[in-house]
Amino acid sequence: MKTLLLITLSGFSFLCHAQGLDKGAFSLNLAFDGGVHGTRYTSKYNGNSVGNPDTSAAATSLFRLNAHYSIFKWMSAGIDYRGGKYIEDPENAQAAGNKISMMAFALRFYPVNKDKFTWFVGTTLGTSRLEINRVYTFLVAIPARFKLNSPHLGLETGFNWYFSKNVGMNFGLGYSSHNFLLKEYYLNGNKQDISNYENRLETKGVHVNIGLSLRFNN
Repeated sequence: MKTLLLITLSGFSFLCHAQGLDKGAFSLNLAFDGGVHGTRYTSKYNGNSVGNPDTSAAATSLFRLNAHYSIFKWMSAGIDYRGGKYIEDPENAQAAGNKISMMAFALRFYPVNKDKFTWFVGTTLGTSRLEINRVYTFLVAIPARFKLNSPHLGLETGFNWYFSKNVGMNFGLGYSSHNFLLKEYYLNGNKQDISNYENRLETKGVHVNIGLSLRFNN
C-alpha cells in the first residue's frame, strides 16, 4: 500500500505531459478482476470477545465496470463497480455460493498519458456487501445465510493500451481493505436475533484485472 502511495506522489512530476485522455474525455473499462485475500474473523457478545480470532484466506472472481470523466488531462473521476463470487473453504460446513459486490467513487492520476498508452495510479472509496451461504449437516441439512456490510478502500495502478482511436485493453494491479460487520443472520430461512453480537470479518487482498477499454470525446 505504501508503494502505491509513493508511485502516486512521484507521478505528479510527469503530469504536464498528458496527451492521451484530454480534458472532457470519457473512458469506460470492462474487466475480469481476480483477488486473493487474507481474512480475520472476530466475535463479541455484549462487548466481550468470544473465542479466538480466526484467520484464513479467500479468493474473489469479479466482473468489473468503471466509468471515468477526465476533469483535467492529468486526472479523472468516476464510479467503480465490482460484483461476483467470494470463494472460501469453511470448516465443518458445505459452501453454498457466496456473493460480493463493491460500489465506489474513484480518482485516477496519469503520470503517463500518451495517444496510445496511459499509465494511471488511483484510489477507490465506497461500500461493499458480502453474502455468505453455507449448509450445516446435523442429521439433516440446515442452510445458513450471513449478510455483511463494510466500507471499501482500494488503491491501484495499471495501464490502458489503445490499439485504435476508441478501443483498447486495460491491465491493473490493486489492493483492497474491508472490515465487514454482520448485519443479518438466517438459519434454515429464519432470521436470528444478533443484536447483542458484534461479528466482524476483516479482509485485505491484492487484485489483478484485465479487460476492454473504450474512450470517447477524446
